Amino acid sequence: MTPQNPTETRSERRESGPELHRRETRLGIWLPFFLTFLLVVALILLIALPSEPEWRTRVSFIADFMGSVLIFCPAIICAFAIYLVLVVAVWGMNRLHSGAASPLEKVENITANLANRVESATEKVNERVVDASTRMASLTYFMRFFDQNENIDGVNTSDQPASGDAASQKGDTTK
Repeated sequence: MTPQNPTETRSERRESGPELHRRETRLGIWLPFFLTFLLVVALILLIALPSEPEWRTRVSFIADFMGSVLIFCPAIICAFAIYLVLVVAVWGMNRLHSGAASPLEKVENITANLANRVESATEKVNERVVDASTRMASLTYFMRFFDQNENIDGVNTSDQPASGDAASQKGDTTK
């Protein structure tokens, strides 16, 4: 330590940037790392040093413990962020679903009402067409006089034989 000078200001007694950084690095990074390393080595030595016939069981215990501490715990901690993202996504989807439910119900009701109106309108049109068809049925006897005798293909469609038919040329009068 440097002797304190009464004329020194407080800002001049502060540590410089590189010294402060080295001290914080030693205290914040290296010290916890070495303490954890020493704890793991001590646990391994505590379990593995005594030479008994059950050393395989102890080694298995050490491997299981180290696997849990060094692999599974960090994996769980790292996967926790992904888990939180998924939980927030499910919550957001639930909010969107509940928010979209009432507008979709309104659209469904409008569609059902429209379908009912279209169905009733088509029933009314069908009734009028059937009614008109039954009224026109009595007139079909008189309407047959307006039918053409021959079709476009030259096929006779009426009950009367065509003028060039063989039966009319022979003088068949049985009809």
